[in-house]
Amino acid sequence: MLPIWGSEFALGRAAILAESLVVCPLSAFPQGNKVSSHRSCSDYDIMTKEVMKSVDKKKNSYRKKEDSSKRPHKGPVTHNKKRKEPPGNKQEKSSEPVWSKSKKKRMRGLKAKQAKQEASASSPSESLPKADHKDSTAEPKKQDQTMSTLQKSFQDRLSGSRFRVLNEELYTQPSWETFQKFQANPELFDQYHAGYRKQTEQWPTNPVHVILQKIQNYSSQSKSKTPLVIADLGCGDADIAQRLREDTNFRVHSFDLVAKSELVTACDMSKIPLESQTVDLAVFCLSLMGTNLADFVREAFRVLKPTGQLFVAEVRSRFESKESKDDLLEHFLQVMEKLGFTCRKTDRKNKMFFLMEFEKNGNRPDPKLEYTAKACIYKRR
Repeated sequence: MLPIWGSEFALGRAAILAESLVVCPLSAFPQGNKVSSHRSCSDYDIMTKEVMKSVDKKKNSYRKKEDSSKRPHKGPVTHNKKRKEPPGNKQEKSSEPVWSKSKKKRMRGLKAKQAKQEASASSPSESLPKADHKDSTAEPKKQDQTMSTLQKSFQDRLSGSRFRVLNEELYTQPSWETFQKFQANPELFDQYHAGYRKQTEQWPTNPVHVILQKIQNYSSQSKSKTPLVIADLGCGDADIAQRLREDTNFRVHSFDLVAKSELVTACDMSKIPLESQTVDLAVFCLSLMGTNLADFVREAFRVLKPTGQLFVAEVRSRFESKESKDDLLEHFLQVMEKLGFTCRKTDRKNKMFFLMEFEKNGNRPDPKLEYTAKACIYKRR
C-alpha cells in the first residue's frame, strides 16, 4: 500500500500525488515470482522516496508561483539571505554598549549638533573672522609667552633669594672675609648687584643721583682751579665715575670688592690703595657694610684732605627701630664725631634713605673704637 499523507497538504496537493503515481506506476516496480500481490519493505521504501522527491518538486514550484503572484514585480526576485559576518564584526557588535531608547535619542541629538557645528566651521560663508583666525594661530606664541613669563618669575625669585643671602653676609661678616669670598667667586658680585639694582629701581629716588647733584653743587662753590678728586668707596656699577668721566673738573677713584670695569679698583674698604690726604670728597653710598665699619671711616679720614668732605647715604631702617627707644641715628653721629667727622647737614626728606654731609674736624680718630650698625635685612616677598 501507498503511505497515507496527513492533513498538512491541502486537497489541491492530492493532484500532485496522483500525477506522481502516474509517473511512477506500480508496474514499474520489480515483482518477484513468489510474491506478486505483496511488495517487500525495500520495494516500498524505494517507491516512497521516488514519490516524495516528485512531491517536493511540485510543492516548491507551487510555492514559487504563489510568492511571485503576491510580490510586486519590480525586478528579478532575490531571496533575503542573511550574510555571514566575519568573527571580527561579531566581536565589535558584542563590545558595543547597550543603550536605552532615551539615551540613543540623546546621542543622535549630540551627533546631529556636532555635525552641524562641523559643517558651519567648514563652510566659507560662516567662517570665523580674521581676528579669531589670528588668535588661533597665535596660540603657540601665547604658550611660549606664558612659559617665558613663568621662567622669568622663577628667575626673579631665585635672584631675589640669592640677593638676600649675599646682602645678609655683607652686613654680618668683616670686610676682609667678604673681600676674599668675592675675589674667589666674582659671579657673586654680579648676583648681588642685580638684586641691588632691582631694589633701588623701586625707590622713588636713587641716592646716587642725589649725591651726584651734591657733588656738582660742591664743585661750583669751590674756588680751586684743580680737578675735584673724589673717592667712591663701594661704588658698585661706578655710576658716579661714568657720569663724570667726560668732565675735566672731576677725577673719580672707584673702589669695590670686584673690579667689573676699568674704572673700578678691587680692594677691601678697610685698606684703600690711595695715598694719605689726596682726596677732596669721599662717598659711602649704601656701602657701610660689614662688622668693622669703624675701620672704613678711619680709612676715609686718612685719604681725605684736612678740609675734605664725606657724603654718607644709608637706608633709614638701619637707624630707626620700633623695638628700641634709643635714637640710633644720633648714636651714629656721635660715633662719627669720635672718628674725626662732624655732621654739617642731615637730609631726612627721602622715605627710603638718610643723606648726611660730614667734614673733618681735625681730631684724630679713636683707633680702638668699634662700631657695628644695624644690618639692613630685606624681607622675603
